[in-house]
Amino acid sequence: MQFGTGYGGSGSYSHALSDASVADSYLGDSHGGNPSQGPNIEGTQTSTIGVKELGMSVTEGARFGSLVQTASQAIRLGVGSIELATIQGGGEPGGAEGYGQEARQALRELARANSISYTSVHTPPNTVGNLSGYNYQERGFNDEFRHRSMEEVKKAITFAADVNAGAVVVHTGEALRDMSTAAWNRDISVGSGEKIKEFLSYEEEPGRQVLYMVDDRTGKLVTEVRKSQVVFEPKFKTKYNPKTGFEEYIDKDDTFLDEKNEDDLFNRIPEWNPEKLQFKTERRDWNYFVDLSNRWNKKYPRVDNNGKQNLWSPEELFFRKQLEAQMLQARGNSLYHGRMYDDYVEARNELGKALTYYQKLEKSIPKEELWRIMEQDEKVKRYAASTASHRFGGKEMRLPTELIKDALVDIERQMKYTHETSAAADAQASQYSETIRHVMPVHRYAKEKTSMSYAQAGVMAMEETMHNKNSKRPVFVAPENLFPEMGYGTHPDELIELVTDARKRMVEMLTKKKIPSFREERDEHGNLKEVVNPYYRGMNEKEAEQYASKHIKATFDTQHLGMWWAHFQPLPGETVDKRKQRFDNWYKDQVVKLEKSGIIGHIHAVDAFGAGHHHLPIGEGNLPVKWTLEYLKSKGYKGTMISEGWEENRINPGRQITASWRHLGTNVGMGFAIGAPSRQWQDVEFGYLRNMQSPYFIFGAYSPSNDWQLWSQVPLE
Repeated sequence: MQFGTGYGGSGSYSHALSDASVADSYLGDSHGGNPSQGPNIEGTQTSTIGVKELGMSVTEGARFGSLVQTASQAIRLGVGSIELATIQGGGEPGGAEGYGQEARQALRELARANSISYTSVHTPPNTVGNLSGYNYQERGFNDEFRHRSMEEVKKAITFAADVNAGAVVVHTGEALRDMSTAAWNRDISVGSGEKIKEFLSYEEEPGRQVLYMVDDRTGKLVTEVRKSQVVFEPKFKTKYNPKTGFEEYIDKDDTFLDEKNEDDLFNRIPEWNPEKLQFKTERRDWNYFVDLSNRWNKKYPRVDNNGKQNLWSPEELFFRKQLEAQMLQARGNSLYHGRMYDDYVEARNELGKALTYYQKLEKSIPKEELWRIMEQDEKVKRYAASTASHRFGGKEMRLPTELIKDALVDIERQMKYTHETSAAADAQASQYSETIRHVMPVHRYAKEKTSMSYAQAGVMAMEETMHNKNSKRPVFVAPENLFPEMGYGTHPDELIELVTDARKRMVEMLTKKKIPSFREERDEHGNLKEVVNPYYRGMNEKEAEQYASKHIKATFDTQHLGMWWAHFQPLPGETVDKRKQRFDNWYKDQVVKLEKSGIIGHIHAVDAFGAGHHHLPIGEGNLPVKWTLEYLKSKGYKGTMISEGWEENRINPGRQITASWRHLGTNVGMGFAIGAPSRQWQDVEFGYLRNMQSPYFIFGAYSPSNDWQLWSQVPLE
């Protein structure tokens, strides 16, 4: 196949800078005829990272061309490994399925002809933002949204196998979460017994953050909990329980009650205020629910589907207490309206008997005599008194049976009213009770959906690796740590947990014949049904663990980790330099932690200044990227790494990789040559813009005429 026709292109990188000031700042100055030495870059000493180990990412689109074109351009720069970043949306063609059989063959032949490899395929960031199904526009979880994201991942997995790539990169950002209460967020002592959080989303987060709850049956957000919100609840009698070490509710017999038992809650004794003639109430702020969650985690410990401790959270208990109050109020309403129901039933039965009795009497006894008998009938007087006084208080004289019938009609109406109000209140109470069992914090729901999605993707990556004839290396799905504000999955601890949970879920899929329904099929109690496992492969657990570790790994983005600088809290009186030094130490600690976890399979090596989202070549920012790569290699890292520092390509095409290579200390040489000076990186990057050194050949007026040269142009000397 001829790559220059159909899929390829020239891909020229020959345009020069027109802005002299920008050129001077990047290329150095040559005033007075002195050759420029290029930018003064520190840390360009010899590195353990060679040219072949660090590749680069290429993308597609109207601006760049197809992946075949951009990969060809990267190869001309000397790159040995390439990440293919697909895009989709915005009216532009693209995406994994935008490449047919011939295009995929072209990519394979391009790699084989130039002895390069494709490290990875990046899923379209604008269509795949997470695999939990959380839709930031809808502010809720949407299974259709998750399905669309999964379809894109599946396309990328097939594409990766077809071009013999390894990682399939997927952005994380699984759901919103409170940074200030995250388990990984350490307390930093600032003196006088005061502590601050190491990271905050914003300054007011500890006191004003909004937290969300989700119904696991629908994925919809059902409420929001604000830390600044205050609620009141009745004050109930309590007593110290020596067995648990806590103050606990008691009933009228001083028996300890179970706070989780709805019937027990209904038996609590509210405290009465005789002076105000009302029940006492207590003010509950956020700190109360923090303490309550700590108490419940000790008193009512629970575990999740992965066997890990499933902690009660303050927002969960906040919402639970509100629903419990509404549930108990509904049950109280039911009792209020149902308190006379037995009396109505008894009255209806007795009046029914009386009606039969007086119907017989009316056939043989005068009306006046009937009323004298009725006035002596205590049951009739009791159950039909109001009707009798209303209907017989005037001049009208009616038969007793008529009044009894009217009384029965009134009783039937009362019973219907009680039926409706009391039954509706009971149904409402049951609805609240059911909701309590199915509402959970957003991040917990997101974890379940995310681990399931990545496990499914891991199984598909395994199948493609096994059965795709073009795949010569393991294809693996690789969640990438995204921006801190995107929520769960972006912090190193969360990324480790995400990959670990997904691997455990994949092991379950491969080894268990029955699993909870993926289709959310539920039984009459609202619990997920156990169904036949479509992913079951009959493996033992050890074998399944090996496959899960091989096909679910992480993509570590060095610049995204650096974005935590925006949330890194300064200490009192701390200078920016000291804070940056402290942050760099934290950064390195995270790298060490990620390495020890064994989850990294692919690296995006990117630098940046500050905390924004940028893509500078290695060494052009202030992040310890070089240290990171060298440390990981020293610990035996065998995965792939590519430069995503494409942002300066608009100034000097190719700086994404050449500047990164230079900072890593990779030398540029000409092999063995006599008389020719050693080549430098400045010759490669900037030689076509400035004369970096004197030419080592004769040109212009000093060049001999063609009349005095052989046809082969071999010098006569």
